[in-house]
Amino acid sequence: MTESTHISMSLATSLQRQLDITANNIANASTAGYKGEHVVFESLLQDTSMSADDQSAFVSDTGSYIDTRPGALSQTGNPLDVALHGGGWFSYQTPEGQQAYGRDGSFVIDTQGNLTLLSGAKLLDAGGAPIQLPTQGLGEINISEDGTISGSETGPLRKIGVFDIPEIQSYKRLGGGMLIAPEGSAKPGPAEGTAVRQGALELSNVNPVREMTRLIDVQRAYERTNSLMGNADDLRRDSLKRIMQAV
Repeated sequence: MTESTHISMSLATSLQRQLDITANNIANASTAGYKGEHVVFESLLQDTSMSADDQSAFVSDTGSYIDTRPGALSQTGNPLDVALHGGGWFSYQTPEGQQAYGRDGSFVIDTQGNLTLLSGAKLLDAGGAPIQLPTQGLGEINISEDGTISGSETGPLRKIGVFDIPEIQSYKRLGGGMLIAPEGSAKPGPAEGTAVRQGALELSNVNPVREMTRLIDVQRAYERTNSLMGNADDLRRDSLKRIMQAV
């Protein structure tokens, strides 16, 4: 395999990953609390001859990072919609039993009284237990800025867990805007300075127009890279053909 093919393949592989991540950002542009993801590329220099000045630059995919900037708040008036103002995160128990974190606060009450997302993930309190409310006699629901849930007929009931995750960039995506901790990571603690806003949702921080433009640019670059690899193969075959003819 020629050097130009190696370079083109490294670029094509990196572009494919960026294409996948950008497409996922666009697919979640309307997911409440979703945080965009972006790829980090670096140029890797490699000596290609005995001369130190003769180097080739390969594309190295060094990973991706989560864009933690807050999304815009949308006032919904739904008493079960909750947004976070600050750097904290909600904690959920997924239907598979995993503990996940995210910023989606579009909750509903299931038949057992659990506060859940539409996916079925249960909202957890500060101690990591699912929040279950009375199914009858609750009255109007009020959620204070510190996350305390009260019913007009019952008074204070439970408190929403809001967590600080300093190692969020090491977390893995689970889908639906949720993240799970890697093995061996420190346990998140309570978030200080994050207020809970009832009747509002944090929208995705993805800019659809910007991501669509990026997607088009990546697709075009991928096509050019494939063309470059095809041209290199054609040149190699033509060279071999000429050599055989000259023998």
